[in-house]
Amino acid sequence: MATKVLLISAVIVGLVSLSSCRSLAELSEQKTYSSAPSYGSPPTPTYGTGGGYKPTPTPDYSTTPTPSYGSTPSTPSTPSYGIPEIPKHGFTGSCDYWKSHPDMITAVVGSLGNIGKTFGTACSLIVGKKLENLHDALSNTRTDGIGALLREGAAAYLNSIVNKKFPFTTQQVKDCIVVAITSDGAASAQAEIFKKANDYHF
Repeated sequence: MATKVLLISAVIVGLVSLSSCRSLAELSEQKTYSSAPSYGSPPTPTYGTGGGYKPTPTPDYSTTPTPSYGSTPSTPSTPSYGIPEIPKHGFTGSCDYWKSHPDMITAVVGSLGNIGKTFGTACSLIVGKKLENLHDALSNTRTDGIGALLREGAAAYLNSIVNKKFPFTTQQVKDCIVVAITSDGAASAQAEIFKKANDYHF
C-alpha cells in the first residue's frame, strides 16, 4: 500500500515539473520575440549634397517682383516769355548793355519810358520828337555833348533805380541832365562823369 502511494506521488510530481518546464519555455520564447527589432514603416531617406539626388525646389510665385520700366518722364514746363526779372541789387549796366536789353528797361520802369516825363519838358524840346523814350536816348547817334549826355544819362538813370549804391540817386541824375543839357560843353562834361559811374570807374 505504501508503495502505491509513493508511486502516485512520484507521478504527480513529474507532471507538475513537466508543466512548469513548459511554462518557463513559453515565457522565454515570448521574451525573445519581444526583444526583436520592430519592422514598421521604413525611414524616409535623406539626400545630402555629396553627389546624391537633390530635388529641384518649387518656385514661390507669390513673391515674384513686378517688373519696373523706369520712372514716368516728367512733362517739361512751359517756358515763360513774360517780362524778365529786374536785375539784382548791386547791378550796374553800361550804356551798351541797356541799349541791347530793352526788355530790361521795361522790367525796371514798366515801359521804355518817356524823355519828357523823365528828364523834363526842356530836355524833350531840345532833343526833339525823334527821341521819345529811354531806348531812343540810349541808341541815339549824335556826336555832340548832348547826344553823349542822353546816352550816358539814360544809363545812369536806370542804374540809379536798380542799384542803391550807385554814385547818384535817381533825382540827382535827373537834375544833372536838366542843368547840363542847356550847354554842349556842360553836357559833354556831365556825360563823361556819368560814363565813369556806369563803367565802375567813378
